[in-house]
Amino acid sequence: MKPLILYFTANYPDKDTLTGFLAQIDEEIVKYVEIGIPTENPLYDGPTIKATHSVARGAFHMDDIRHYASILAKKGIMTFVLSYYSVIIEGGESLLEFLETSGVSGIIVPDLLTDYYEEKDEAISRIEKHLRFIPFFNPATPDSVIEEISAKTSSWIYYGLQPSTGINVPYDLPEVSGRIMELVKGREINFGFGVRTVKEVQEVISSGSSGVAIGSMLVPMLKERDHTDFREFQSELKEAIRVAT
Repeated sequence: MKPLILYFTANYPDKDTLTGFLAQIDEEIVKYVEIGIPTENPLYDGPTIKATHSVARGAFHMDDIRHYASILAKKGIMTFVLSYYSVIIEGGESLLEFLETSGVSGIIVPDLLTDYYEEKDEAISRIEKHLRFIPFFNPATPDSVIEEISAKTSSWIYYGLQPSTGINVPYDLPEVSGRIMELVKGREINFGFGVRTVKEVQEVISSGSSGVAIGSMLVPMLKERDHTDFREFQSELKEAIRVAT
């Protein structure tokens, strides 16, 4: 199974640069791509990803999502959108319909199960009329919530190793990964939010996870528009995957 998930903020650093990076993704190791919708307050993102939102917001148009999803579909890679709940509320049914017809497979809403827990059932039901809802959990999510939401959904699960991206809180990987895999046996569980090095990618894959999401590590390459570094980085990841599996 291809274990990597790459995260990009839509239109960072600009549409043409991101288009070029997506075209160079190695489909042998990347199974999904997350496209983040730029927003004013990406609450659960760390400073590195927050900065990309600030740059991208001014030039972003929702139609750009269709463009990115089309590029990825040609490579056999599924597109998932990451968006905060305020964007979902503002966009309403028309936004979900648009994403559905644009080739987006599902959506991750990192603040729904924390800041809007009382609205979760209605929100999940509304989303799943059009897209897969990807539950987002982290070590602070109560077991009861993980079990309840997992029972209501059938998609893969996104488990954040840190409270937000770019944060470095010490954790015991076997303990953290073992807990979620025990709670939801048999589900596809992909880990992210806080994976900072190729070595950590290798460790997460070795832990038995279904996959690992990478975001902040890509930002310097995007900022410098360094396609060569991106290709070399994917080669390093490919070797790390080979060792881990």
